[in-house]
Amino acid sequence: MTNSVITRFTFIPERAAEFSDDGREVVEMVLESIDEVREFSEQFSDALLDVSAIVNGQVVSLSDFASLD
Repeated sequence: MTNSVITRFTFIPERAAEFSDDGREVVEMVLESIDEVREFSEQFSDALLDVSAIVNGQVVSLSDFASLD
């Protein structure tokens, strides 16, 4: 059994409307796994400023570990 991952994606202002009906730059999603977070982040890396996720009860910012571009 895997735990869902609560993830907040921060998008660049020019692309935010693609991911949010109201154009918000920060969008929260619940994804099935950290692998799904990684896949989404890689797929839309050109639109992201940062990604934060709650993993094992700790908030992790992916920009602390790797460049998103």
